[in-house]
Amino acid sequence: MTNANRVYYLDHIRVFLTILVLFHHAALPYTNMEGVWYISDMEKGQTLVSAMLGFFIAINQAFFMGFFFFLAGYFTPMSFDRKVPRQFIKDRLLRLGIPVLAYLFILSPVVRYMVTIKSQSFWMFYKNEILTFQSIETGPLWFAEVLLIFTMSYVLYRLMMKKSPKNEADLFPSSKALLITALLLGVCTFAIRLVFPIGLWIWGIQIAYLPSYLFLFVIGIVAGSKNWLKEVPKKTTKQWVLGLSVVAPLFPISLLLFQGNLNGGFNIQAFHYAMWENLLAFGICVGLLAWFKKYYNQTSTLWSIFSRSAFAVYIIHPIVLVGYALLLKGVSLQPLLKFALVGVGGTITCFLIASLLVKVPYVNKVI
Repeated sequence: MTNANRVYYLDHIRVFLTILVLFHHAALPYTNMEGVWYISDMEKGQTLVSAMLGFFIAINQAFFMGFFFFLAGYFTPMSFDRKVPRQFIKDRLLRLGIPVLAYLFILSPVVRYMVTIKSQSFWMFYKNEILTFQSIETGPLWFAEVLLIFTMSYVLYRLMMKKSPKNEADLFPSSKALLITALLLGVCTFAIRLVFPIGLWIWGIQIAYLPSYLFLFVIGIVAGSKNWLKEVPKKTTKQWVLGLSVVAPLFPISLLLFQGNLNGGFNIQAFHYAMWENLLAFGICVGLLAWFKKYYNQTSTLWSIFSRSAFAVYIIHPIVLVGYALLLKGVSLQPLLKFALVGVGGTITCFLIASLLVKVPYVNKVI
């Protein structure tokens, strides 16, 4: 099944990233990173498992959300040009704003009530915590919140320009250009984290990662306008994939060799982590673009269902994953097995539910 006007492999990358988000969050309860997810089920004496899953999480964190912003940026100008500005704004508010509100006032309260000690009814909890705005949070829907801000900024830019930008095709950036860009972005990230360390959230946004997200959104816009993805050079891909084998082990080695707070501040650990993240992100993104373009640039009925359901999966997945993690809490199983069960079971369940949700009238206009 093919369509000359559809870039299938980019849709499939989004599906892959969505599944990775689910496994990322499925891993969090079984690490020592307490407080970053709704539930923790880390047992004493599981330091090795925690370290393994922590490394998996660190690799994901380095690239997967930034890649989402790149893909969103890539399609934004095309979507804007197909509609009048008012219709585009209405569409973005509908497709991004409503999911954020739904998570704030429906999904988040349900998830948080699931993991609290039931000393009060859900309705009392909702009245005391949510309706008073004392404890509301966007959860994973911070992505839609930030993307809405970026998109509205792009709309403002286009309205100020008045004329449509010229779209001139250009070659995919060279490895040298990508390397310099990754290094500069790493320095910028390090500088931002001197003031806004990892873990500091403002209005539901983690500022420590904002520069790379904004940059990749903008680069996505440029890539779309210059048709960079028409051809991802084999030489560039090989160089960056080879570089990955060198860069990836540097993070755990750094943890052993240097002291400091990798979340931010003026120390070698924070500097190394900021540089490592961006180098790793560029390498993985280039590799995935080349791989999916070569092997998955066609679709099928199953891929179509996955692609159509991906955003709905992203929205609902916390309830499903937390539900499975709660079922397994206290069960005598190895943490890695629990992680696998929550990840696989959660992914299958989320896609089954989402495939039904996208068929519901009115709901399917939002997701």
